[in-house]
Amino acid sequence: MKLFSKRFLKKLAFSGIVTLVLLIIAEIVLSALEIFPTDYYTNTPNSSFVWEINTDEITGIHQDSQVSFDELGARSISNHEDATHKMIVFGGSTAACFALTQEKSWPALVEKKLGNQFWVGNFGRPGNNSSHHVLQFKHILEKPALKDTKTVLVMQGVNDLVAYLISSDRYLNMPELRQKKFAFQHIPDDYLPWHKQLTLHKLASRAKKNISFYFNHKDHLTKTVLDIRALRKESKIIEELPDLTPGLTRYEENVKAMIQLAKEKNVRLVFVTQATMWKPNLEPEYEELMLTSGFENNEAFYSTTALYGGMELFNQRLKTICAQNNIPCIDLQLPKTTESFYDDFHFNESGAELTSEQITKELKVILKE
Repeated sequence: MKLFSKRFLKKLAFSGIVTLVLLIIAEIVLSALEIFPTDYYTNTPNSSFVWEINTDEITGIHQDSQVSFDELGARSISNHEDATHKMIVFGGSTAACFALTQEKSWPALVEKKLGNQFWVGNFGRPGNNSSHHVLQFKHILEKPALKDTKTVLVMQGVNDLVAYLISSDRYLNMPELRQKKFAFQHIPDDYLPWHKQLTLHKLASRAKKNISFYFNHKDHLTKTVLDIRALRKESKIIEELPDLTPGLTRYEENVKAMIQLAKEKNVRLVFVTQATMWKPNLEPEYEELMLTSGFENNEAFYSTTALYGGMELFNQRLKTICAQNNIPCIDLQLPKTTESFYDDFHFNESGAELTSEQITKELKVILKE
């Protein structure tokens, strides 16, 4: 019996050693393959997806959207190595334009209109506001391939307003690590315990999430466009916004931080104000397209008149800071109709074309200065 136990323990120990060696080898091989990026990327490099467009819900878009990212994590239509003028775009969903197929997004159209010598790298990320753009400014331009970037174009404002309305405390006081996790799809993992930095651990975590999603997603998806529109019709409409002063102050701090970073990195900085469909007395057919609540969990909705007033304050603050610091600011003006938008502020195909025309026209003047 004792002999059997010794043999069993020896076999167990041997099996354990072999398994450990195999795991170490697997970790080394997988790490070398760089399955999980460990640098700052707003989106996963060399990845893609297709957004199937329901034309009954989204007005002015006529095809499914192909979204792809290059090796820098940018949504682009050309090779950055072939360009003599690299231009980076930061922004939220109105810059990312995920509902528009690659070539029809306004940054892609700007590149086409500027000419072959330009590469426009679109690093827009849905939900991002000026706090995230500051972090992106710091880290994306540190990539060796982007150190010779000449122009940074930032479209922002609406996510600052909405984020402040939803939770002023979160907007003003979110820790930097949480900000980074929202600003980037991937960040360096040196903040994690050593075992969580292992590729094998990351693969196991991904598998667990995928399995959980497969079994639990059916009735727990986020509300669809039609759900939110129906909810808005039944919800309380608030006509007055809260005091926006603290939010505007933070917004100003972030704008000035980007201006300082542009000076340090010796790049030309150009801001673009946020265009929306909001306005007083918005026509009923456009009111029906509105989705923005301004409240967590959509327990109530602000009126389009109130949101228009808030957006005007953020846009005006941006224009004032730019004027004071001699920074170009393109004041984007678009028809407040479905000629430009398919909801509150997201561009449809004609809206992206109008946006690219105005931005390109003003950029050509700015770049000659």
